[in-house]
Amino acid sequence: MKRRYILSFVLMLVSVVSLSAQQNLRTAYFLDGYTYAYKMNPAFQGERGFLAIPALGKLSMGVESNLGLSTFVKPSDGRLITFLHPDFSDKEFLDGMRHGNMLLSNVDIPVLALGFRTGKAYHTLDLSVRVDAGANLTKDLFSFIKVGSSDGTNTWDISDLGVRAEARMELAYGFSRRFGEKVTAGARVKALMGVARADVAMDMMNLKLNGEEWAVNAKGNASFAGILDVRTKGETGSATDHSQQGSIDWNALNIKSVDDLKKYLDSPSTGFAVDLGVAVDVLDYLTVSASVLDLGFIGWKDPVSASTPETAWSFTGFDNLNLDGEGNVSGQFETLGDDLLGAMNFVKNSGDGNKMSSNLSATAHLGVEARLPFYERLSVGLLGTHRFGGAYSWTEGRFSLNWALLRIFSLSGSYAISTIGDSMGAAVNFHLPGLTLFAGLDSFLPMMNVTPEYIPIDALNTNMTFGLNLAFGKYKGRFPKNK
Repeated sequence: MKRRYILSFVLMLVSVVSLSAQQNLRTAYFLDGYTYAYKMNPAFQGERGFLAIPALGKLSMGVESNLGLSTFVKPSDGRLITFLHPDFSDKEFLDGMRHGNMLLSNVDIPVLALGFRTGKAYHTLDLSVRVDAGANLTKDLFSFIKVGSSDGTNTWDISDLGVRAEARMELAYGFSRRFGEKVTAGARVKALMGVARADVAMDMMNLKLNGEEWAVNAKGNASFAGILDVRTKGETGSATDHSQQGSIDWNALNIKSVDDLKKYLDSPSTGFAVDLGVAVDVLDYLTVSASVLDLGFIGWKDPVSASTPETAWSFTGFDNLNLDGEGNVSGQFETLGDDLLGAMNFVKNSGDGNKMSSNLSATAHLGVEARLPFYERLSVGLLGTHRFGGAYSWTEGRFSLNWALLRIFSLSGSYAISTIGDSMGAAVNFHLPGLTLFAGLDSFLPMMNVTPEYIPIDALNTNMTFGLNLAFGKYKGRFPKNK
């Protein structure tokens, strides 16, 4: 099974390439009655009890990037051409690139979710599937692919490349309690089971063209764990010489065999995490809240690690691209990916330990909501978010306008500025008898200009959330009837 099928496996749980916590609909942070607000701040209490409808309780998928399809493809003479086409000028293509170009994706699907109130306390219990993935691709890499040695440049530095993906199951219990009339505090404790993890980081990678070959001098590390089966070229018989015996065979990257999967499930990789949150009514019409999520780790069993050799090696590649820039676009990118992985000569480390620990990427929120004194149903909110993910970190400030219009209807609109790019979002929540229904996007502008396959052209930057849950009790909202 080739890498694209591994990708399909991840897509079965997700839509790949997070590694950040976009799976939480940040536009709904201040949305009145939003069922899953506790996932962004465990201090937030639901207005009613709820039970998630399987597969429909909360489906959330997000992709964030400063790149879009228009960065790589453009119309020309009635047809689409890729950035490899001669009519797609070097300057036009490279001007659309930043030094660091991130593609972040995730999915959060609750298998089971339940919330209920006891006195001043609110309890939540949920079992969910989480998948986070990300890629960090430098401008120098795309410049190398586009320009190559055509301008006489024979030496390239395409360092700081990385890809990371992680899939896990979470079983979480949350508790929130109100203290007095001003303060609410809460926490969620989470038991984790790791499904799969892959982390490839190329800190340094220099290429020099010598005749028909590229001399590669690089420094990088890779690790794999969970249900992934990683083999060397020596083990698969694909090594062409003795020096390749210990090199990772990317084409053989696969899911473990049935017997190995049974052994893994008998003793899986496990971990622990906690979410913490607080909300304080500083004034009658002003609330300040803060939270930190995913403080924890997973201890992975039987990991495989690899690193680049200390000496330089040669590589023959990047010479079979469809340089007319037409035809099968996905095929061209697959060829580029094959060549790039081929140039990354990762050798399996000997004497790997039987455990590896990886920290979760934590997320911090700081929110301020101000309600109009003469009409509390209308409020403005400011939410700051930071993701602690190393090379995949990001920061966002989001302004929102929130309106609890009716007892059965509330909505929010937002505008955000982040290290990835600007965005506009919208969310709506219906509080129906016996049901709660919500839907929203953190960035709906990309969805207004899409291909026939609904791929955003201008920016691959959106987060869609939808949910339908059973609700218990009468919805009263936060505000008295006379307001």
